[in-house]
Amino acid sequence: MLTTFSAQFGETLPEIKGAKVLIACSGGLDSSVLLYLMAQQDCELLVAHCNFKLRGAESDQDQEFVRELAAKYKVGYFEKSFDTKALLEQSGESLQMMARRLRYDWFEQLLQEQQADYLMTAHHADDNLETFLININRASGIKGLCGIPSHSDKLLRPLLSFDRDTIRAYANKEGLAWREDSSNASDAYLRNALRHHVIPALKEQLPDIENQLLQTQTYLQQDLKLLVNFIEQLKDKVWQPTVYGMTIDLAALSEIGAADALLFHLLRDYGFTDWKAIGELKQAQTGKKVYSATHQLLKDREQLLLFKKEISTPDAYFEFEVFSTQELPVALQFKKVSSWSKLANHTIVVDQDRLSSPLILRKWQPGDRFFPLGMQGSKKLSDYFTDQKISGPEKEKIWLLCSGSEIVWVVGYRADDRFKVTKNTKNLLQISCAASSH
Repeated sequence: MLTTFSAQFGETLPEIKGAKVLIACSGGLDSSVLLYLMAQQDCELLVAHCNFKLRGAESDQDQEFVRELAAKYKVGYFEKSFDTKALLEQSGESLQMMARRLRYDWFEQLLQEQQADYLMTAHHADDNLETFLININRASGIKGLCGIPSHSDKLLRPLLSFDRDTIRAYANKEGLAWREDSSNASDAYLRNALRHHVIPALKEQLPDIENQLLQTQTYLQQDLKLLVNFIEQLKDKVWQPTVYGMTIDLAALSEIGAADALLFHLLRDYGFTDWKAIGELKQAQTGKKVYSATHQLLKDREQLLLFKKEISTPDAYFEFEVFSTQELPVALQFKKVSSWSKLANHTIVVDQDRLSSPLILRKWQPGDRFFPLGMQGSKKLSDYFTDQKISGPEKEKIWLLCSGSEIVWVVGYRADDRFKVTKNTKNLLQISCAASSH
């Protein structure tokens, strides 16, 4: 196995030689074998272990085992414990999804802090087959059927071509020790039930199923690349950023064949996976919502609005100086200019001498009024929002840039006429904000 493993690196990833590699190690069979194999490669190794505190003393014993393993191989070691049960109550996610998010967020942090070149996990061919079957049950589309990628950016999974039996036989041959997770014996989890009952039956009838699946998934991954390129070409026709989220034009979407499929591919990266619910939302009344773990999708007339679930408190208030580096909830940029022609979206130019210091960034409040640029007289913000057909959730995300008690800019929407540039203006200030990608 070592010879095959080393040869794969030489062929597919020659740059791994001399690289700094972070290995995710639970202490189980697969990650213990991965660490053993990598210890025989020409790399600088670091080991990372997550303790989710779900199995009492057993979890702590796993942690101690990995700590000793890292010491044995004389490699850097990092560990992180999570109060998983408490975090689960707050997140609204499934246990598996939350644990995955927690560990990969931490791994990403470690990669940056330690300036590591790669992260390795010990996923193998059986994991890939299990994931494939689970994704079929979820009707997850072509991306789900592509399975677990062997590499993506800095994440490598070098054991994907080896099955569990091969890994176990190698570990026994080399006299390696590992920890057994008692929860793996339970059929309460779908993955375990597949592992114990379904996959052995499949392998009995189709002995080469894992290798054939890997080859099929290689073809599917190539098909997916073509599909992604096609989606990117269609995306701009229906999908537009706003300052606080994204909008999907339903009229434009309806002109595209297989609109439901396009909608699903646009939204799946935001945690939406229910084809039926997303498709039904198009025909729903204004105000209907669909939620993912992190985002909400709202039907609003002839469009769908995508927002993060978290909405800032309405009384949020910040004071700051022009050109300061203070962190704000909206990324504002200030630039002195001598002239301008056509302004980009989300950009205004004002008379700097009209501004008082400090500037204020706050949420809108009932009764707020401003003088919309180019109009005579003032207007209630609530009436302006109605005229602009700005939905309730979107209103809650809007910020006001103020000079004293006066509104300078309904950020991302309309400037105030009182701060416009005139023939008497001496100092021009350009203010812009980036459209949100959420």
